[in-house]
Amino acid sequence: MTQSWSLEWSHGRVTVHAGAGAIGRTRFRLEDERWVEPFHEAPWISAGETVEPGLQNLRGDWPCLPFGRAYAVTDGLQEPWNTLSSGPMSPAADPLVESDRLLHGYGAAANWTLVSQTKDRLILGLDYPSDSPIERITRTVQPLDGQATLDVSVEIWARRPCLRPFGFHPNFALHGAPGSFRIEPGPFKFGLTHPGSDPAGRARPNSLFRALADVPLKSGSSECFEALPFADDSEDILQLCGIEGGVRMVDLHDQVAWHLNWNTERLPSCLLWMSNRGRRFPPWNGRNLCVGVEPVASAFDLGSVIASADNPIARAGVATAITLEPDIPLALGYRLRGQSVLG
Repeated sequence: MTQSWSLEWSHGRVTVHAGAGAIGRTRFRLEDERWVEPFHEAPWISAGETVEPGLQNLRGDWPCLPFGRAYAVTDGLQEPWNTLSSGPMSPAADPLVESDRLLHGYGAAANWTLVSQTKDRLILGLDYPSDSPIERITRTVQPLDGQATLDVSVEIWARRPCLRPFGFHPNFALHGAPGSFRIEPGPFKFGLTHPGSDPAGRARPNSLFRALADVPLKSGSSECFEALPFADDSEDILQLCGIEGGVRMVDLHDQVAWHLNWNTERLPSCLLWMSNRGRRFPPWNGRNLCVGVEPVASAFDLGSVIASADNPIARAGVATAITLEPDIPLALGYRLRGQSVLG
């Protein structure tokens, strides 16, 4: 069990863990005085099971730098993604180091330290390995007094110029009956299904869609992916490319709407990880039920090589990596706000 720190404010309580710098249990007090908890926590955490470091602290949210993992030709991605997985790094990207190949990046596997804590702000920091082009990252969690609102941000310092995919990883709990959690994204340029062939996936790999209400299926038909959880076990990842504004989520079980907003010029996509008990292998074991609604500059979870390449998303004018420069920290963040939807 890693160290953690908590903040209380007029409309909630948030806990941040040293492990992965992850936000854990968070309660919001809505305008009708009800308390609700939006975030998911992986089942192995409460069970006290030990899993690989990149998954050990799969809680409400953590920053992923670089985002995803390194894919190989043996992963069998659809083309042109499979060819890109074995290609060279972009000349604009610094060569990969060992820590770049960790699941969700070095920050997801490391213990962060407390930089400062006041009554209304927590700041955590992490130094990256000395051979990494990334020098340091700090993470600030700041509630808004008088509101059921949380601001989350990072600052990233680089040793050398580099391109890396980046993403926040907010995971929302799905407590209700099938279809009780609705996803309402802002306008987006286009959507893509993941180019991998996950046996538990419902969506047809590497397929284009224009609305979550009409996502192509492996069967040849299409289906609405707006309402979760699904009745049947499945596992799908979709990317909403060129999104504007953010995403509204309506949880009918808890009668609350969650508004997730960020600077979509910096992080121009939203990755939707629909984990619907589909992963049967350890440590998942058919237990995980949540939706990740993830602001990213990335090509799915396909890692630094593909994200920095001339991939199909980047060719369409949607950035799949962030540019880091020495001595110029890059700031990124999002805001989560809760609102009652009682009738």
